[in-house]
Amino acid sequence: MNPGEHVLERLDRDRAVERLTALWALNEAGLGGLIHALRVPFTGIVVGSTAVVLIALIAFFAERRGRAILKATVVVLLIKAAASPHTPLPAYASVAFQGVSGAVLFGLLPSIRAGAMLLGLLALWQGAVQKLLIMTILYGRSLWESVDAVGRWILERMGAGEGAGSPTGWFLFFYLGYYTVAGLATGWLAGVLPTEILHGLRHPPPSDPAPPVTLPQPTARRPWWRRTPFKAGVVILLLWLALLWMHPGQEGWARGLRVFLRAAIVLGIWMLVVRPIGLALFRRFRRREQDRYGADVSRALEQFPALKQAAAVAWRHSAGCRGFRRWRIFLVELIVPALAGVSIGDGRQQTGDGVPETGAEE
Repeated sequence: MNPGEHVLERLDRDRAVERLTALWALNEAGLGGLIHALRVPFTGIVVGSTAVVLIALIAFFAERRGRAILKATVVVLLIKAAASPHTPLPAYASVAFQGVSGAVLFGLLPSIRAGAMLLGLLALWQGAVQKLLIMTILYGRSLWESVDAVGRWILERMGAGEGAGSPTGWFLFFYLGYYTVAGLATGWLAGVLPTEILHGLRHPPPSDPAPPVTLPQPTARRPWWRRTPFKAGVVILLLWLALLWMHPGQEGWARGLRVFLRAAIVLGIWMLVVRPIGLALFRRFRRREQDRYGADVSRALEQFPALKQAAAVAWRHSAGCRGFRRWRIFLVELIVPALAGVSIGDGRQQTGDGVPETGAEE
């Protein structure tokens, strides 16, 4: 028996999955405001990538992978709705997509690394394609015509000829390519992290005598300049200016007016029809699943204070690194203390909710 299997034998798998589910829910809440307060770049990718890592770890520790991931997905959705009631519907769709995709992949594939790589790609692609679809539905073909025209003007000023290709095509290539690279990196990290977690559980870090870290409180609603109507208005203004530049005179004004009317109609249908129906269906889902998973939700929420402190301490411990390496070390420093509290027979003192004093009360 190798040391990793020995650690798994001593671990209460159900409680480990429960702790990882709580971490996933906390991640969807921005790790208690830590991510937004520290102005971590590419927040959406960071949150999505962390979710992939935690789903892969749930699959690694669970006895029945698919069922455990589906249950964790429902619990995370319920907590997200309770903790962030103003969350837009597409965010719930992303969480559901990640969870269902993870349940299918890890339920069918015996290899954690293969499942993690595919899930990383699917999760990041879903986020990228979702943004493109929303923009296309909202602004129509005029958006891409404007991007193409402005791009060609820039290429001409740079001395590039017709052989440079379509600016829209290059934009989509680099945009989707960026998310593909991020998905591959996420999948690789999610595949190798279980080994590092097992090593960390065999050699838990010493306790940190530093005082508790004061975490910023996340805001209940996003500021007005980050909400959809304002951002849509800015894009419409830029599109209108681009259309006036492309088609001086009456034609430019007419095209700009059509863009404005299209966006207004789409937003009106979304706000008055689609969103209320979606929220009503989601509320029905919450009522039904709350009766079944209410105890799991309560236990996960009880773990939030200790896990928030552990997240702040882990971020401080990873301060010597930068970029991707820092996020990797941060995850190990966060997950190992969280899981150390559910090991069996290790003789370590635990707090009342199962979080070990090492790292959890820091």
